[in-house]
Amino acid sequence: MIKFFRKIRQKMLTENKFSKYLLYAIGEIILVVIGILIALQINNWNENRKLQNEELRLLLEVKSNLEVTLDNFRNDTLLNTYNINQLRKIENYINEDLQYNSELDEAFGMFGQWQSPYPITTAFTTLKTKGLDIVTNKPLRNKIANIYDFEFITLSNDYDKGEWGIIQNSNVFLNKHIRSKNSKQSARPNDFENLKKKVEFSNILGKIISQRETGIKMYKNTMISMTDLIEDIENELHARK
Repeated sequence: MIKFFRKIRQKMLTENKFSKYLLYAIGEIILVVIGILIALQINNWNENRKLQNEELRLLLEVKSNLEVTLDNFRNDTLLNTYNINQLRKIENYINEDLQYNSELDEAFGMFGQWQSPYPITTAFTTLKTKGLDIVTNKPLRNKIANIYDFEFITLSNDYDKGEWGIIQNSNVFLNKHIRSKNSKQSARPNDFENLKKKVEFSNILGKIISQRETGIKMYKNTMISMTDLIEDIENELHARK
């Protein structure tokens, strides 16, 4: 093709048709420029297509991670609710001034037992590495960032660290008055009648129950946000098919 155009130019020059040659040369330049622009456009289209495919793939992974995390959080909430109900048995025995019953063995084993939130963040970590701007839907992008960078962190800091703080501050007292049995989730007080009279024990018991009830509320609020986000991602994936 290049040889063909070169022959035409040479023929025009030898025939002294300079004006025609000039117009031809300009036309040839325009064609070259158009060809370059078309090539760039195709390349940009291919790159954009790759980015879109990567975006959709990451959104699908984020959705999958959220679904697993949501299921884990539901189980955590059920276990923490059971935990609270067991501790309330001890509270009831104290309030009613009841004698010790072996059913409290499990309840006394619950003081240091709670379910911590462990969200799966693999997809979000990859998304941040690629750059959050890869998610073109800005409201969706903001929701994803809010779940991972705020709500999950708040759940961990305000609830889970609160649990650790209460237990650490209470460990000396609890270890002095309560002995573990063979099972990690089974324990018994050394002297329940004496323990019932101790205000410090009632305060510890009340703080732990309150903390875990607050944790359940935080879990549920976070799960509502997660459910909403999962639905938004599903809608985005469906709209982009």
